Amino acid sequence: MTGRTARTAAYAPSPLDDRARAVADRLHARSRRQTRTALAPVLAHAVTSRLREGSWDPTRSADGKAWLADKLVALDPHKAALCYQLCRAIGARRVVEAGTSYGVSTICLAAAVRDNLADGMSPAGQGGGLSDATVFGTEHEPGKVAEARADIAAAGVSEHVDILVGDLRETLTTVRGPIDLMPVDIWIPMALPALQIVTPLLRPGALVVCDNVVSGRRRYADHLAHVRDPAGPFTSVTLPGHGGLEVSRKN
Repeated sequence: MTGRTARTAAYAPSPLDDRARAVADRLHARSRRQTRTALAPVLAHAVTSRLREGSWDPTRSADGKAWLADKLVALDPHKAALCYQLCRAIGARRVVEAGTSYGVSTICLAAAVRDNLADGMSPAGQGGGLSDATVFGTEHEPGKVAEARADIAAAGVSEHVDILVGDLRETLTTVRGPIDLMPVDIWIPMALPALQIVTPLLRPGALVVCDNVVSGRRRYADHLAHVRDPAGPFTSVTLPGHGGLEVSRKN
């Protein structure tokens, strides 16, 4: 040091490799642009939903759903990085992602699964080969699926991703356990149904990470009641800030 204090960045650098990071950065930039220009339309659709449906949730109307059909609604970069680190920490090889959209968080998850495989990491007491290292994505918008697959391929992780296309209440019934990690960043009414389907597949110690549970706590009330139930199958903690995250461990 020469008398100057080194400047510390607000956030740690991405844990992704260069190829995956380039695609994720591009998608996050696109998501930020959408967010900046979407505030007024979101409010307009929310008011319309309130008048027509009795709810502030714009996705409850057909018009609101159609408007959101091409929006990324991507997991924040630091939250996606956290999911990567959690995957690595628990040696996750099989992940269910509730809400794939354009594949931003899917890329982070698949990179972690790939890196675990390369390092020979797996959950305690479990083995498995290449075919066991999979991220099962869920998406009902065909247009998003096509772009997500292209993004995932560009990031170099497509061999570790299987996107289940359609209503997740049906597609998730085709998945087999054990599942090590389940991020949830989806249309809120689908959060608890997705978790209830996957819960029997979650191994002891598996993690469920649900986004925006602080800013959306009223709409997430049933999901939160489930994961916070002292007599239920989870032990849960809430991380505040940036909408909040609920991290729930399968008992």
